[in-house]
Amino acid sequence: MLLACSFTGWLPRKAGMKLTTMLALGSMAVSGIFIYIASNYAAISVSYFLMYAGNGILEIGLALPAARIFVKNTGTMMNLAHFFYGLSSMIVPMLAASLMGVSLFGSELGWLGMYALMLALSVLPILPAILAKFPTEERKQEERISLKQYDVKDPIAWIIIAVLSHGVISELAVGGWLVNFLEKAYGWSNEASARMLSAFYHCFMLARLFLGPVTDKIGYTKSLIYLSAASGLCSVAAIIVGDPGAILFTLAGVGFAPVYPTVMALLVRRYKNNADTAITFTVTLMGIASVIGNFAIERSLTY
Repeated sequence: MLLACSFTGWLPRKAGMKLTTMLALGSMAVSGIFIYIASNYAAISVSYFLMYAGNGILEIGLALPAARIFVKNTGTMMNLAHFFYGLSSMIVPMLAASLMGVSLFGSELGWLGMYALMLALSVLPILPAILAKFPTEERKQEERISLKQYDVKDPIAWIIIAVLSHGVISELAVGGWLVNFLEKAYGWSNEASARMLSAFYHCFMLARLFLGPVTDKIGYTKSLIYLSAASGLCSVAAIIVGDPGAILFTLAGVGFAPVYPTVMALLVRRYKNNADTAITFTVTLMGIASVIGNFAIERSLTY
């Protein structure tokens, strides 16, 4: 995914946004077929590599046209777009789990068949992508900068990366480890822990639906400061209070949720002429930081 993020910035320039979007979705659909027919660990690894390569291209490939389309109320529209991402993240896993026991052609679908079926749905967005008309790029080629020309010495660029990285790491930490933490630290049942995680994602999803206009009104920088502070205080307070304060982990999702789309809106506004390069640089380094951060969290939970 990180490898795909690193080159997707220039891919739309060479192949166009329409072909880039089709490539991302198509590779994910094909990976589902490969996962289904995989017979050993090497084959499943290659299939997953293809799937996440497509996911990485899609990560950047959708952000770039959004940067050109959402020229007004950018924070609202970015948050709204990511709201649907969160909505599908809640619905699709439940749908996938229910499909695994379905009988098809005389045998149970299983997790391999479920992957193939769910990833085959990636074909559906290709159809409107073929008919879509993406905004044309009117800037002269010499006005654009490549990833190599990007001002990596700009302290603001690194502050944005740090804010985004910490936000995503915190989001993934709660999403990935909350159930484990509640079970091991507080002795909660699996069902109760799962309900708390579900509540976290509900707060997460609704925050992106309703707080987008707030970010446009008070400004993206102030929004990131207030939201980060709120989520940080909730997380720290939840740990200090202990079992009775576990609900604060859920409320922290309200602060985590708008961070990613608001940073995207900030990049669009700050780097109007080179938003594609800025987004590629920021998201790639954020991905590296999130891998390191989640590895550190995993290691800390083993002690």
